[in-house]
Amino acid sequence: MTALIAWGQGTLLASAVLMVLVLVLRRPARYLMGPRLAYLLWVLPALRLVLPPLPAVIWGRLPVGGVADMTVLFAGPQSDGVTGAASSGSVGLTLAAIWLTGALALLATYAVRHAWYCRSLLASAADYGRIDGIRIVTADVAGPLAFGVLRRCIAVPRDFNRDYTPAERALALAHERAHHARGDLLANWLSLVVLAAHWWNPIAWAAVGAFREDQEIAADAHVLGGRPRATQALYAHVLAKAAGVGALPACNFNARSNLKGRLLMIGQHSKSRRRLALGAVLLPLFGGAALAATAATSPATSGRQAVTIGVKPDGAGSYMLIVGAAAVAPGAPLPGGMVLPADFSAAGGCDLKAGARPHAMAIKGSGTTQTYTVMCGSTGPAPVRATLSEGMTSLQAMRASVASQPASAVFPEAERTHALGAIDRSIAEVRQSIATL
Repeated sequence: MTALIAWGQGTLLASAVLMVLVLVLRRPARYLMGPRLAYLLWVLPALRLVLPPLPAVIWGRLPVGGVADMTVLFAGPQSDGVTGAASSGSVGLTLAAIWLTGALALLATYAVRHAWYCRSLLASAADYGRIDGIRIVTADVAGPLAFGVLRRCIAVPRDFNRDYTPAERALALAHERAHHARGDLLANWLSLVVLAAHWWNPIAWAAVGAFREDQEIAADAHVLGGRPRATQALYAHVLAKAAGVGALPACNFNARSNLKGRLLMIGQHSKSRRRLALGAVLLPLFGGAALAATAATSPATSGRQAVTIGVKPDGAGSYMLIVGAAAVAPGAPLPGGMVLPADFSAAGGCDLKAGARPHAMAIKGSGTTQTYTVMCGSTGPAPVRATLSEGMTSLQAMRASVASQPASAVFPEAERTHALGAIDRSIAEVRQSIATL
C-alpha cells in the first residue's frame, strides 16, 4: 500500500508538471501548427495518469556519468514496511482517503449537475430536426449547445430562426456537430476525471479552463477549414451574437470567457501543409519525450534493491552511493522505504581512488535501524596475513552489529541466530588460517 501511495504521489506530480508545460506551450503551438494539433497537447497530462510505471530496474541499468567503478550491493529484501514507521503509513492512508473522498465528491457533483441540467433542458424543449443522427431541439439556452455522448443532442435558442440568418444557423450547427464528430463531449468527461484526481490543485483548475478554450478554438478551425475568407467574417459575427454558459461537460457554441481569443484566432486557422506536416511529426516526438521524462517507476521485481557505490574518477578519495541511476546522499531515502544513515561513511584507510574496488554489505535491522559496513579493497597486492586480519576485523564488526539487533517481525530471532552461526563459522575459519601461517 505504501508503494502504491508513493507511486500515486509521483504520478500526480508528474501530470501537474505536464499541465504547466502545456499551459506554457499551448499558444506558441497553436500559431506554429494550428489549433487542432495544439489541442492534442492536452492528451499528455491525461496519459500520464493512466500509463503504468516503468520498472526501476530499467533506469538502474542506465550509465551514470562521473563514476568510474560501481559494485552492486545487497540492501535487503523488498518490503513496503522494512523501515517505514507505522505513523508514516497511517498519515499516508489518511491523506489517500481524503484525496479519494474529494475526487469522488467532485465527480458526483458535476455528474448530478449535468444530469439535472440536461433533464430540465429537455423537459421543456421542442424538436427542431435531425442532422447526421443528432437530435436538435429548441430550448431556453442563450446560444447553441452540444451535449450527450450516447444520445447526441444539440440545443438552440427558441428564437433561433428569427435571430439567425440561414447562413448563420448553418455555421452554428456545424460548430456543434464538430464537437460531436471530434469526440469533444467524451473528452470533457475525461477532463473531469483528471480534474477530480487533482481537485486540490489550482494548476488543474486553470488547465481545465484552458483545455476548454483550446477545444472551442479547435472546433472553430474544424468548421472554417477549407471555407472562403468571407465565411470568417460571418462566423465572427455569429460568435459575437451567440453567448451562453452551459453545464460542464456540455459544449456551448460561445462561452463568454474566451470570446476575445477565438475572434483573434479566426484569421489564423489556415496553416500551410508544411507546417501541419512538421507539427504532425514533432507532436508525437515531443509527447513521447515528455511522458518518458516524467515517467513514474515501480520497484524492480527481483526481490533485491539495486544499490551501488561509485568511485569518482578524479582520484580525490571520495565516493557516492548510487540507487538505480541517481546519486543518493547520506540521510536520503532508499528503495523499499529504507533510509541511508546520515553518518554513513567509508571505513578509515580505504583506498577510494578510481582504481579501487570498494565493497559494502547492508545488514537488515528492526524499525528504522539500518547498519552499513563498508569494506574497501586495495589496488595493490597485500600480505596474506594483513588481508586475513582485515577480514577478521570486518567479520567481528558484522557479528557485533547483528548481535545488537533486537528480534522483531522484520528480523526474527531464527534469522538472527542463523546469521550469527554463519558469521561464527567464518570467524573460526579465518582464525585457523591465520594460525597456520
